[in-house]
Amino acid sequence: MSSEHGEGAHVGDSFCPECYGLGHSKIEKRDVTGFREIFVRAFQCEDCGRRTDEVQLAGQYAPQGMRLRLAVPQGDAATLARRVLKSDTATVSIPELEFEIGAGAYVPFAGDLTTVADVLMQACKNLNMNQAERRAADADTAGKIDDFILELESYAAGKHAFTFEIEDVAGNSYIEGPDGGAANGAGESGDPQLTVERFDRTPAQDSRMGLAMPDEFLPYEGEQGQAQTQAGGAAADLPASAAGRLILRVEGQAEAAALVADYAEQPGSAAAGEQSGAAAAPAGVELATQCGTCGAAAGGDFAVAVHRPAAAAVRRGFPASSVIVSTSCGRCSAAAAEVRSTGGVAPKGARLRLRVEAPADLERAVLQSASASIALPDLELALSSGGEGGLATTVGALISSLASQLGSTPAAGAGAGEDAAEWDDFRSSLRAFAALERPWALELTDPLDCSLVGPAGGGAITGSLEEDPQLSVVRYERTPDENDAFGLAAGGGAAPIA
Repeated sequence: MSSEHGEGAHVGDSFCPECYGLGHSKIEKRDVTGFREIFVRAFQCEDCGRRTDEVQLAGQYAPQGMRLRLAVPQGDAATLARRVLKSDTATVSIPELEFEIGAGAYVPFAGDLTTVADVLMQACKNLNMNQAERRAADADTAGKIDDFILELESYAAGKHAFTFEIEDVAGNSYIEGPDGGAANGAGESGDPQLTVERFDRTPAQDSRMGLAMPDEFLPYEGEQGQAQTQAGGAAADLPASAAGRLILRVEGQAEAAALVADYAEQPGSAAAGEQSGAAAAPAGVELATQCGTCGAAAGGDFAVAVHRPAAAAVRRGFPASSVIVSTSCGRCSAAAAEVRSTGGVAPKGARLRLRVEAPADLERAVLQSASASIALPDLELALSSGGEGGLATTVGALISSLASQLGSTPAAGAGAGEDAAEWDDFRSSLRAFAALERPWALELTDPLDCSLVGPAGGGAITGSLEEDPQLSVVRYERTPDENDAFGLAAGGGAAPIA
């Protein structure tokens, strides 16, 4: 490695993690040509001979991410011996083997200064862990892993040409130049084997690295007029530095298709006018670029579509400042649909109370957002928010699911005497609700006002909330605890994205 050793190298004694013997550590500051300043802790054990170079980076994250692609010719020992630093935000991949070492993985240990060949050999070592147990439990899988380890070892030995890739969103990794030259192709003659590509980080990547707020919003619709006060009356451009807030997510081909069909503006509809139901993503919404299941790239087998909400659904309570993002993969058949906010947070929360009296009420659609909670006042039962993805179902399916889930809990079967009798009465009441043996009430409380109850019969959404005599909607001021839970300032409303 071409570098300038800094002053003040420090030598001390340390225990060896391999043999627990005594070794010597040396900590020094180095300026790596073509990269940056680093601190290196070099360790050597006198007993077992173990040697490691652990790196601590000085300074801050690079302004852009980085992709490094190194062409490794067959039998080129010099390229296999090039020094490599993989930070804990970097992934390493060998496209020819469809093999990837994820960010933060211990192959090699994040921050270790190693070589191209050693990265592959360390991967072989870790893949070989617990192989004896695998052979006893699943000989077929263990045999496939053995075959892959042999193939990976042949790559590490230089028997095949391959591409060694590092992608680091923090830009804190490097590959040494030829003959110990400048890193990342920064030498005067460059590096013909190395391709360096820099890219802007996505808002999600910035958030994961702690460089952005994890939950940022655009201004609420009623506040956007205040942003349109620039010279000449032109609207101010709101920066899109964060993904749209997730309101609801469903997975599965049938579920995703149903959500889009029921709540998205359809092409050719009167409300659509000259616009198509699928639209460009507004500011603040980050679209998937590849299938999360199989990794298929967008534009190929993986398709993403953005839909506006239907006007009828908005009249019913569907969030107006939102889009429906649907994804489908032709390679692995994975499909999903998400409702994401493109505006801010409603100034008040909403409490929806439905009186269930007829079989048609059991067919009503229910969209419980990720911020909403469900209650059955007749049973004094309250359930917390819908979790990370929310829930899209019907009233009948919801109550049947609750009966099944609560009936299968350990507490339901472990009681005795009076406790067991109370659980039996509780389950009987839920089954009676599902069979509509008597009227009952369903209550949805959503501090962010993003939930919906559809019309009776489960038909197309046409009427407004005011035209539904069995459904009451109460807007309320959020409590301080609710504002704190959702990262909102006292008084409601979301701050603009910085």
